[in-house]
Amino acid sequence: MAPSLQQLLDHHALGLKLVVAGAAGALDRPVEWVSGSDLPDPTPFLVEQQIVLTTGTQFGTAVSATQVQAYVARLAAAGVAGIGFGTEVITAGTPAELAEACAAHGVPLFEVPYRTPFIAVIRYAADLIAEAGRAKDAWALAAQRAIAFAALRPDATSAVVSELARALGAWVVLFDAHSSVVATGGAVAAGVADTAADPLVQRVALEATRLLQRGQRSGATLTSRGGTVSLQTLGRRGDLRGVLAIGGTDGPLDPGSQSVVTSVVAIAGLTLEQGGALGRAGRSLRVGVWRLLLSGESAAARDVAAELGTPLPTGAVRVGVCSAPGDAKETLLTELERAETLSPGALFVSEHDGRLLLLVADTVEPDTGPAGSAPDGGDGAGTGERGVLETIVQAAADRRMGLSQPIALTELALGVDQAVSAHEQAVATGQSIVRFGALAAAGMAGLLDPVRAAAVAEELLQPLLRVDREEGTALVDSLLGWLEANGQWDPAAKRLGIHRHTLRNRITRVEQLLGRTLDTFAARAELWLALVSLRAVPPAG
Repeated sequence: MAPSLQQLLDHHALGLKLVVAGAAGALDRPVEWVSGSDLPDPTPFLVEQQIVLTTGTQFGTAVSATQVQAYVARLAAAGVAGIGFGTEVITAGTPAELAEACAAHGVPLFEVPYRTPFIAVIRYAADLIAEAGRAKDAWALAAQRAIAFAALRPDATSAVVSELARALGAWVVLFDAHSSVVATGGAVAAGVADTAADPLVQRVALEATRLLQRGQRSGATLTSRGGTVSLQTLGRRGDLRGVLAIGGTDGPLDPGSQSVVTSVVAIAGLTLEQGGALGRAGRSLRVGVWRLLLSGESAAARDVAAELGTPLPTGAVRVGVCSAPGDAKETLLTELERAETLSPGALFVSEHDGRLLLLVADTVEPDTGPAGSAPDGGDGAGTGERGVLETIVQAAADRRMGLSQPIALTELALGVDQAVSAHEQAVATGQSIVRFGALAAAGMAGLLDPVRAAAVAEELLQPLLRVDREEGTALVDSLLGWLEANGQWDPAAKRLGIHRHTLRNRITRVEQLLGRTLDTFAARAELWLALVSLRAVPPAG
């Protein structure tokens, strides 16, 4: 770290004397350089955080308060770290006007005694700055060495991120190409997974998503009361691998720290790319595991899955079929695979025939359906990790999942058929999750696409619907009441609150309008299904 003005004042050999301390913390601010100048306006030749040494020649022997105020105001605007006044050259001491101006603008002021040449102050400051530079270089080299060793560990990505956070004294978050958190380090690690828990972390996640969507190598900086957050993309343009976010720093990183971050960007980008390649290879092997299961080779499938580090569930399982549109499918698959990693032996994820397929241990699957749906028909759902799949599937409105009833692995083909049927129903009805147990409880009618069935039903019953609208009759309600009473006239008429002869006349007219008799079971069943389908879908608008 660069030296401070306080370090110069503490070096007794220079004999410097503080006159004005300036703003709070000004004495501890880093000093970038020290130089002497008696120009009325030296600001074109200054850098920020520089100390200016002057003998006051520019003020003359008759010091003007107005002139001094303007001089100090210019230096303060330029961001100087302090002013050193050489006494006994023009004036015997430090002019009171200069002290007042420095106090007014928060600029530190100190006296340089006549016996101390300006070059001595400059040389001592230069030595401190050089020493700080060497120390920073040594720190950067040590940090890069530690990070390189961390990259050799089995958990290379997490180890590198943690080592970077330790070296910088900051918090670090690594996002993958889908804006999902891959690794964290530092104080933010505990809460970063829940982006809603911290507004700053939420802003970081949104900014990471924005950078990834642009598809170009770039960076961004966010500022908050907690400090500065720097974000840097990983990978090549058009093939970004993720985003590295560093927060909790007082400001932009210095060159030494940036060099360390650059090495981490390279390592993290490489590990994410390797992880992507390994992930693709692993997915291919998962497909092989699924094919082994379908062919009845359960023992071989278990061995291969165990070698992959994704053991198959034991005991009763449920088969799941998941879907999401377009690019969202890859994000859904990644989240499911992450859940699989967190619950080894409880979930197995694969792709087959264009579908995302799951094997879920029955103890993991919740025993209640999603909001607004009934329980799973009492088919023995477990009471283990509840909500794992619901949380993932319901995280986006366009995700759909169908789940089979509990089966043995030897019944996998049956489970797949059940899950496919439940998934098709989820897509047709817009539900996030449909369980085959609830679907079976609804009978054969539950297998129909409600929207398509309602359209067919409306076309079939159109003559009755038109007469009811135009004449104010109740042919549709009378037909449904009669069918639900199994074609018995008296019970149906009593339930409808009309005379049985009136009901007979209405059913006769129904037959005339539809051009069919209702003497057969098939004719009655078709009309009942049409009526039920029509009532299942509310009218548009």
